[in-house]
Amino acid sequence: MMTDAELTILSLVAEAPRHGYEIQQIIDERGLREWLTIGFSSIYYILNKLERQNMLTSHLQSDSRGPARKIYTITEAGRGVLQTAVAELLRQPRSLGTGFELGLVNLQALKPRQVYQVLHHHEIDLKQRIDAIDKAWNNHQAENGGANEHIAALYTHSLAMMRAELEWLTAFLNTWRAKYPGVDKPETGEIEVVDPHKMVTRMNARTHQSDPAKMIQRLKRISQSEQE
Repeated sequence: MMTDAELTILSLVAEAPRHGYEIQQIIDERGLREWLTIGFSSIYYILNKLERQNMLTSHLQSDSRGPARKIYTITEAGRGVLQTAVAELLRQPRSLGTGFELGLVNLQALKPRQVYQVLHHHEIDLKQRIDAIDKAWNNHQAENGGANEHIAALYTHSLAMMRAELEWLTAFLNTWRAKYPGVDKPETGEIEVVDPHKMVTRMNARTHQSDPAKMIQRLKRISQSEQE
Protein backbone atom coordinates (compact mmCIF):
# COMPACT_ATOMS: atom_id res chain seq x y z
CA MET A 1 0.00 0.00 0.00
CA MET A 2 1.39 3.40 -1.01
CA THR A 3 1.86 6.16 1.53
CA ASP A 4 0.39 9.63 0.97
CA ALA A 5 3.87 11.00 0.23
CA GLU A 6 4.64 8.24 -2.29
CA LEU A 7 1.32 8.75 -4.05
CA THR A 8 1.84 12.52 -4.23
CA ILE A 9 5.36 12.27 -5.63
CA LEU A 10 4.36 9.62 -8.16
CA SER A 11 1.49 11.85 -9.26
CA LEU A 12 3.75 14.88 -9.69
CA VAL A 13 6.17 12.89 -11.84
CA ALA A 14 3.21 11.57 -13.85
CA GLU A 15 2.40 15.18 -14.82
CA ALA A 16 5.88 15.63 -16.33
CA PRO A 17 9.45 14.38 -15.83
CA ARG A 18 10.90 16.16 -12.80
CA HIS A 19 13.95 16.31 -10.54
CA GLY A 20 13.81 16.24 -6.74
CA TYR A 21 14.22 19.95 -6.09
CA GLU A 22 11.48 20.77 -8.59
CA ILE A 23 9.12 18.37 -6.78
CA GLN A 24 9.80 20.14 -3.50
CA GLN A 25 9.08 23.52 -5.12
CA ILE A 26 5.76 22.28 -6.53
CA ILE A 27 4.73 20.87 -3.15
CA ASP A 28 5.38 24.29 -1.60
CA GLU A 29 3.80 26.30 -4.42
CA ARG A 30 0.58 24.28 -4.35
CA GLY A 31 0.33 24.40 -0.58
CA LEU A 32 0.37 20.61 -0.36
CA ARG A 33 2.19 20.68 2.96
CA GLU A 34 -1.16 21.49 4.57
CA TRP A 35 -2.05 17.87 3.81
CA LEU A 36 1.36 16.25 3.49
CA THR A 37 4.27 15.91 5.92
CA ILE A 38 7.48 15.30 4.01
CA GLY A 39 11.03 16.60 4.34
CA PHE A 40 13.43 17.43 1.51
CA SER A 41 15.58 14.35 2.11
CA SER A 42 12.47 12.16 2.16
CA ILE A 43 11.64 13.23 -1.40
CA TYR A 44 14.86 11.69 -2.72
CA TYR A 45 14.39 8.59 -0.60
CA ILE A 46 10.91 8.08 -2.06
CA LEU A 47 12.08 8.77 -5.61
CA ASN A 48 14.80 6.14 -5.27
CA LYS A 49 12.33 3.70 -3.71
CA LEU A 50 9.84 4.16 -6.55
CA GLU A 51 12.64 3.68 -9.05
CA ARG A 52 13.70 0.42 -7.38
CA GLN A 53 10.09 -0.72 -7.65
CA ASN A 54 10.17 0.04 -11.40
CA MET A 55 7.51 2.74 -11.10
CA LEU A 56 10.01 5.41 -12.16
CA THR A 57 13.07 5.57 -14.37
CA SER A 58 15.76 8.24 -14.27
CA HIS A 59 18.48 9.82 -16.38
CA LEU A 60 21.06 12.54 -15.82
CA GLN A 61 20.43 15.86 -17.54
CA SER A 62 23.25 18.39 -17.82
CA ASP A 63 22.68 21.87 -16.46
CA SER A 64 24.86 24.79 -17.57
CA ARG A 65 24.33 26.48 -14.20
CA GLY A 66 25.53 23.57 -12.11
CA PRO A 67 25.96 19.80 -11.86
CA ALA A 68 23.78 17.45 -13.85
CA ARG A 69 20.36 16.73 -12.38
CA LYS A 70 18.70 13.35 -12.06
CA ILE A 71 15.37 13.53 -13.91
CA TYR A 72 12.65 11.02 -13.04
CA THR A 73 10.00 9.76 -15.46
CA ILE A 74 7.02 7.55 -14.65
CA THR A 75 6.85 4.08 -16.19
CA GLU A 76 3.76 2.38 -17.54
CA ALA A 77 3.74 0.18 -14.45
CA GLY A 78 3.96 3.26 -12.25
CA ARG A 79 1.11 4.94 -14.08
CA GLY A 80 -1.04 1.85 -13.64
CA VAL A 81 -0.32 1.73 -9.90
CA LEU A 82 -1.08 5.45 -9.62
CA GLN A 83 -4.40 5.16 -11.46
CA THR A 84 -5.47 2.19 -9.34
CA ALA A 85 -4.52 3.94 -6.09
CA VAL A 86 -6.30 7.19 -6.98
CA ALA A 87 -9.43 5.39 -8.16
CA GLU A 88 -9.53 3.39 -4.93
CA LEU A 89 -9.20 6.54 -2.81
CA LEU A 90 -12.01 8.30 -4.68
CA ARG A 91 -14.31 5.27 -4.72
CA GLN A 92 -14.43 4.61 -1.00
CA PRO A 93 -16.25 6.87 1.47
CA ARG A 94 -14.39 7.95 4.56
CA SER A 95 -14.14 5.23 7.18
CA LEU A 96 -15.74 5.89 10.55
CA GLY A 97 -14.88 4.67 14.02
CA THR A 98 -11.33 6.00 14.25
CA GLY A 99 -9.78 9.23 15.47
CA PHE A 100 -12.30 11.93 16.26
CA GLU A 101 -15.30 9.60 16.00
CA LEU A 102 -13.66 7.21 18.46
CA GLY A 103 -13.30 10.11 20.87
CA LEU A 104 -16.97 11.04 20.48
CA VAL A 105 -18.23 7.55 21.24
CA ASN A 106 -16.18 7.62 24.46
CA LEU A 107 -17.29 11.02 25.77
CA GLN A 108 -18.41 9.37 29.00
CA ALA A 109 -14.75 8.94 29.98
CA LEU A 110 -14.55 12.71 30.57
CA LYS A 111 -16.50 15.05 32.82
CA PRO A 112 -18.90 17.46 31.10
CA ARG A 113 -16.52 20.38 31.64
CA GLN A 114 -13.62 18.40 30.14
CA VAL A 115 -15.70 17.51 27.09
CA TYR A 116 -16.51 21.16 26.57
CA GLN A 117 -12.91 22.28 27.01
CA VAL A 118 -11.32 19.83 24.58
CA LEU A 119 -14.02 20.39 21.94
CA HIS A 120 -13.79 24.16 22.40
CA HIS A 121 -10.04 23.95 21.75
CA HIS A 122 -10.82 21.77 18.73
CA GLU A 123 -13.18 24.49 17.53
CA ILE A 124 -10.50 27.17 17.92
CA ASP A 125 -7.87 25.09 16.11
CA LEU A 126 -10.32 24.27 13.32
CA LYS A 127 -11.14 27.95 12.76
CA GLN A 128 -7.44 28.76 12.54
CA ARG A 129 -6.85 25.93 10.08
CA ILE A 130 -9.76 27.05 7.90
CA ASP A 131 -8.37 30.60 7.84
CA ALA A 132 -4.89 29.35 6.93
CA ILE A 133 -6.09 27.09 4.10
CA ASP A 134 -8.49 29.74 2.81
CA LYS A 135 -5.62 32.23 2.69
CA ALA A 136 -3.33 29.72 0.97
CA TRP A 137 -6.07 28.98 -1.59
CA ASN A 138 -6.60 32.66 -2.37
CA ASN A 139 -2.85 33.23 -2.65
CA HIS A 140 -2.46 30.25 -4.95
CA GLN A 141 -5.16 31.54 -7.28
CA ALA A 142 -3.71 35.06 -7.29
CA GLU A 143 -0.16 33.88 -7.98
CA ASN A 144 -1.12 31.39 -10.69
CA GLY A 145 -4.02 33.18 -12.34
CA GLY A 146 -6.41 30.47 -11.20
CA ALA A 147 -5.75 26.81 -10.48
CA ASN A 148 -5.80 23.43 -12.16
CA GLU A 149 -8.92 21.37 -11.60
CA HIS A 150 -7.22 18.88 -9.29
CA ILE A 151 -5.72 21.62 -7.11
CA ALA A 152 -9.07 23.42 -6.96
CA ALA A 153 -10.76 20.15 -5.97
CA LEU A 154 -8.25 19.61 -3.15
CA TYR A 155 -8.73 23.05 -1.63
CA THR A 156 -12.49 23.44 -2.10
CA HIS A 157 -13.29 19.94 -0.82
CA SER A 158 -11.09 20.36 2.24
CA LEU A 159 -12.60 23.76 3.06
CA ALA A 160 -16.14 22.44 2.59
CA MET A 161 -15.49 19.47 4.90
CA MET A 162 -13.87 21.61 7.60
CA ARG A 163 -16.63 24.23 7.48
CA ALA A 164 -19.25 21.50 7.79
CA GLU A 165 -17.39 20.06 10.79
CA LEU A 166 -17.14 23.54 12.34
CA GLU A 167 -20.89 24.06 11.91
CA TRP A 168 -21.60 20.73 13.64
CA LEU A 169 -19.08 21.44 16.39
CA THR A 170 -20.50 24.88 17.17
CA ALA A 171 -24.03 23.50 17.37
CA PHE A 172 -22.88 20.61 19.59
CA LEU A 173 -21.11 22.97 21.99
CA ASN A 174 -24.20 25.18 22.22
CA THR A 175 -26.30 22.13 23.08
CA TRP A 176 -23.71 20.94 25.59
CA ARG A 177 -23.66 24.32 27.38
CA ALA A 178 -27.42 24.29 27.60
CA LYS A 179 -27.43 20.77 29.06
CA TYR A 180 -24.53 21.44 31.46
CA PRO A 181 -24.64 25.11 32.53
CA GLY A 182 -21.31 26.52 33.60
CA VAL A 183 -19.13 24.04 31.71
CA ASP A 184 -17.48 26.95 29.90
CA LYS A 185 -16.17 28.30 33.23
CA PRO A 186 -13.21 26.72 35.10
CA GLU A 187 -13.85 25.31 38.55
CA THR A 188 -11.22 24.95 41.28
CA GLY A 189 -10.40 21.38 42.20
CA GLU A 190 -11.36 19.84 38.87
CA ILE A 191 -9.26 18.77 35.92
CA GLU A 192 -9.09 21.60 33.45
CA VAL A 193 -7.78 21.56 29.89
CA VAL A 194 -5.40 24.45 29.49
CA ASP A 195 -4.38 23.91 25.87
CA PRO A 196 -5.49 21.77 22.94
CA HIS A 197 -2.98 19.03 23.54
CA LYS A 198 -2.83 18.15 27.21
CA MET A 199 -4.73 18.22 30.47
CA VAL A 200 -3.20 19.28 33.75
CA THR A 201 -4.48 18.29 37.19
CA ARG A 202 -5.26 21.40 39.21
CA MET A 203 -4.32 20.97 42.88
CA ASN A 204 -7.27 21.01 45.22
CA ALA A 205 -6.77 23.77 47.78
CA ARG A 206 -8.25 21.57 50.49
CA THR A 207 -5.93 18.56 50.14
CA HIS A 208 -2.25 17.82 49.63
CA GLN A 209 -1.18 21.23 48.37
CA SER A 210 2.46 20.11 48.48
CA ASP A 211 1.87 17.39 45.91
CA PRO A 212 3.03 18.25 42.37
CA ALA A 213 0.42 18.47 39.63
CA LYS A 214 -0.01 15.15 37.87
CA MET A 215 0.23 15.09 34.13
CA ILE A 216 -2.67 13.27 32.48
CA GLN A 217 -2.25 11.37 29.27
CA ARG A 218 -1.92 13.63 26.27
CA LEU A 219 -5.08 13.99 24.22
CA LYS A 220 -4.78 13.82 20.50
CA ARG A 221 -7.15 14.21 17.63
CA ILE A 222 -6.01 11.66 15.03
CA SER A 223 -6.63 13.08 11.65
CA GLN A 224 -7.01 12.32 8.14
CA SER A 225 -5.82 12.92 5.35
CA GLU A 226 -8.12 13.36 4.12
CA GLN A 227 -4.95 13.44 3.24
CA GLU A 228 -7.02 13.55 1.77
